[in-house]
Amino acid sequence: MSRLAVAEFTDPACPFAYSAEPVRWRLAWRFGDQLDWTVRMVGLARDAAAQEAKGFDAVKNAEILRHFDAYGMPLSRAERRDPAGTWDACRLVVAARATDEVGAVRLLRALRVAGLAEARPIDHPDVLSDACEVAGLDPAELLARAQDDATATAFRADLEAARTPGPAALALDHKLADVEADWEWAAGPSGRRYTCPTFVLAADGTTAEVPGFQPWSAVEAVVANLAPGLERRPWAEGVLEVLRWAPVPLATQEVAALTDSDDRDAARTALREAGATEHAVGTDAFWSVA
Repeated sequence: MSRLAVAEFTDPACPFAYSAEPVRWRLAWRFGDQLDWTVRMVGLARDAAAQEAKGFDAVKNAEILRHFDAYGMPLSRAERRDPAGTWDACRLVVAARATDEVGAVRLLRALRVAGLAEARPIDHPDVLSDACEVAGLDPAELLARAQDDATATAFRADLEAARTPGPAALALDHKLADVEADWEWAAGPSGRRYTCPTFVLAADGTTAEVPGFQPWSAVEAVVANLAPGLERRPWAEGVLEVLRWAPVPLATQEVAALTDSDDRDAARTALREAGATEHAVGTDAFWSVA
């Protein structure tokens, strides 16, 4: 059987990565167990002070989210969203990933919902602990492991990899970012880093990069070139099939994507008619099986 390695470079506070979740779930649905998937952390800001130094105060942070409403993910309606660092949250995801990759995905989702849909500061200990519980992980155990040497080493490797983009990504410079000033390790010769989300895909000794916010069609084309032998699962025919499959509650837009549609209103109607449980938050909702 053909296999494809997927390294997903992302960050829990990035609204682009959050808005691209429908693409992520399309990839996971379409190719399933043929993917060897790892989430890797970019580390956008060490702490709140780093965010503020870049001009992201509470008012601007709230304003920024309004530009992402067109992509369909639930977003906070708050007028203020306090700056927050992401490194503590990133380390928590790295610690979870070491023993439970699916648990890390659930945790990453919980952190995104807290920060981007609920406007909670994801560097606050209570928010981190709550995210662990939502993800079904032990907060005390995971918060302790997030501070150990093994996690520090793995997180540093993520940061360095994110700041060493390959030739294909460098050719698409507009999809990369300058290395942040709060970066404490070597940045690599380019002085550039992956934006979120970036997929680095590998099969049969060949690697391809899909840097930055890209449509599903771009990711699908790269996969087809790298691993044409992968089996493709048909898109879901019903919304409950999607909800039973997903490891987390899905947004309306994500359900639409997995039924190969961009019609969020139609997906919402189908979810309600099917008796799915609606979890309203911010501008929309997440759904789970009743």
